[in-house]
Order: sequence, then structure tokens, then C-alpha cells
Amino acid sequence: MTSHLRSAERKNRIIKTFSVGLYAKIVSVIVSFSIVPLAVNYLGVEQYGLWVAVSSLIAILSFADGGVGNAMVNMISRATGIHSNDSMQKIVSTGYLVILVISLFGLAIFFIAYDLVSWSWMFGLSDQGDSEQLLLLVLIVGVSFFIGMPFSLVGNIQRGFQEGNIRAFWEAKGRLFSLLFVIFAIYMDLGLLGFALAFVFGPIFSAALNSIKYFFFTKRNLLPKFSLVSVGEAKEVFGVGGLFFILQITSSVQMRADNVIIANMLGPEYVAGYSICMQLFLAIPMILSLLWTPLWPAYREALASDDAQWVKRIFYKSMKLAMLVGIPISVALVIFGQKIIQLWVGDSVMPSMSLLIGCGIWMVMVIVGNALAVFLNGVQVIKTQVIISIFAAIFNVVLTIMLIPLIGVEGAVYGTVLSYFICAIIPYGFLLPNIFIRKVGISSVRIKGV
Repeated sequence: MTSHLRSAERKNRIIKTFSVGLYAKIVSVIVSFSIVPLAVNYLGVEQYGLWVAVSSLIAILSFADGGVGNAMVNMISRATGIHSNDSMQKIVSTGYLVILVISLFGLAIFFIAYDLVSWSWMFGLSDQGDSEQLLLLVLIVGVSFFIGMPFSLVGNIQRGFQEGNIRAFWEAKGRLFSLLFVIFAIYMDLGLLGFALAFVFGPIFSAALNSIKYFFFTKRNLLPKFSLVSVGEAKEVFGVGGLFFILQITSSVQMRADNVIIANMLGPEYVAGYSICMQLFLAIPMILSLLWTPLWPAYREALASDDAQWVKRIFYKSMKLAMLVGIPISVALVIFGQKIIQLWVGDSVMPSMSLLIGCGIWMVMVIVGNALAVFLNGVQVIKTQVIISIFAAIFNVVLTIMLIPLIGVEGAVYGTVLSYFICAIIPYGFLLPNIFIRKVGISSVRIKGV
């Protein structure tokens, strides 16, 4: 197949992923925004804040898959680019065995930590009754996370085949399931624990259905078989996944640690307003991820096909789009954010203008950072990301802890913004030209017409 035909086919897959995924992502955003007022009105500000803080802490455990999911994206997309169809089922089978072992090991570690950690102190609780409920909440969210890990791997496999539209479709279904289960839990008045159980079960149920349909009906030739597990493939999974493992830890801390720190230093009631404001702004990066997600395997496949010019052209276009979309929407949300949140959840939480400005700056950084990260993942520049992310995560936590006592809850977002600007944006500005030369094989001088 010629370079031109490959480029056209790659473009068609990206467009398909985006068009189908747009519908799915809009559904996800609507469902997420619908659950928030239901939860706040039913649970109250303090219990809702506690739920957000606990789920944020468990979300930080996304690193616990050892980077296997992201490694699968790169391995499958590379095998696609070099026409290595025979190795596909071996890669999938090996990935599932590895993720199953990791999930069981992680579950064992979680149970050990469950008895050792002072959860009440971590989430700023003093009431004994609330503390007992907190223990059960942590148990529900933690166990469901590790149970869901093997089921979620199918989504990364679909990303590797540039079938992100399928993954987005089932993720949207998972959100819908969560909404339906949450409405049922509220109707039955099952309290915070029932709400939590209903919420976390939706994505697991959807991922399980996705796995069954994909491996037993859509692509039966990829059905995982333990007899096909390859030691060589396992080494590559751990080799590629090991760096993603560290990267996921630091990225999770960067995105999720604020809610836990706020709960510990100020109390869970402060988490509610902060998280709702963040959710409003981060809905835009969530939708734009539809554009970035299919680019990761496309970049990898394009390099394997020696189509470096396509990689460079699309990278510049993605960065342009990130700025052109992110900045004006951010300004609009800062100006009208208080009114939007009042209409959305009522007067129970009302962010300050300072918090809105901080969230607006962070939203633009996330959009640009996501577009850049997809490119770096696709060309497999992981070590550089790991080093930068480690410094950014550490600096983020330190700054957040320092700023919250000085300026209040706004200190969390400004700590995040400052750490990302100093530790990520400035270094990447200097490193990108060299990355293009080393990984893409061409100068970073702009291409005519881009």
C-alpha cells in the first residue's frame, strides 16, 4: 500500500473514531453533569465531597495496571503498521494474563493497606459514625477498581486498532448504566454506600459486555488463550509498560491529588465546590480527547510505515486546534462560570472568581498537554515524560500544601498550574525540536501549508 493510500486510510479511521465518538462523548458529558446535581442534592455537600475525595484517591491507582493498557496500544498499533497479524492474538493473550496477575496482586496489596491506613485522618473526618461509613466506602471503591481492571483492557486493545469509536461507545454506555443505577439507588434511599456501589458498577458492567461482544462476536480471532501467552511478548509488555507505569502514577497525582489534599487540610465539604468547578472546565478537554485519542495509534502506525511527514503535519495541526479552541472557551467559562454552576447545582456551592480563573488556565494547559502527550506516546518518547512528570507531580503536591493555608481552596489549582508550567511547559519548549529529529527523523521547521 502506498504512503498516500495509507494516509487516506489513517485519516478515515480518525474521522470515524471522532464522528462516532463525538456522540458517545456528548452522552458521557451529559450523564456526568446529570449525576452531579442528583448526588449533591441527595448526599449533601459534605458527603458528596467525601465521595469525590475517596474516588479521586482510588483513581490515582490507575497506575496499578503496570502500564499494560498503554503498552498494548503501542504494541498493537506497531504490529498493524508492519503487517504483523500473526502476533496479534499473542499480544492480546499475553496482555490479559499480565493484567489478571497484576489485578490480583494489587487487590492483595489493597487489603493489606486497608487495615494499616488511617482513612479518617486522610479524609479529614473526626466523627466515629462517619469514619465507619468511610471504611466501607473505601472498600467498595477500591475492590471495584481492581475487579474492573481486566475488563477495561479491551478498550486499550480497540485503541491500538484505531477503533476508539467502539471504546467510546461502550464507555458512554457505562456512564448511562451508572446514571440508571444511581437513580435506582436514590429512589430506594440506599445512602452514600448504595450510591457508590451503583456508580462504580456501571462502567464494569459495560466493559464486561464490550469484552464479550468484541472477542466472541466481532474479532473471534483475537480471543485470549493462555496457550498463546508468549514470554517474549510479556517482556515487551513490561518493557514498554514499565515506563507508562511511572508516567501514569505521576499523571494521576497531577490530576487527582488535589481533592485528597483539600479533604485532609480543609475537610470534605470544601472538596465539593472545588471538584464541581473543575468538572465544568475539564468537560472541554474530555470532548477534545476524541480528536487526540485516535492520533496516538495513528502516529505509531505512521512511523512504522515511514510516513514521518504525516506525523509532523498532524502534530502541528493538533497543537493549533488546542490553542484556538481552549483559550476562548476558557475565557467564556470564567466569565459565566458562577451563573452556570448556580443553574447546574444550585446555591449550595459557589466558586470564587479566583478559583474560576485558576481552573480556566488549567483547562487550557490540559488541552495543550493532552495533544502533546498523545504525540509523545505515539512516537514512544516515554522516558522524557516520566522524568518531567515526576518533578511536576512532586512540585504540585508541595505547592498545593503550601498554598492552601495561604489562599484557601484556590491554592490547589494554582499549585497545579504553577508546577505544570515550570516543570512541563518550559522544558518541552526546549526539548521538542530535538525529539522531532531523533524520533520522527525530520527537522521541526514548519511544513509549508501547515
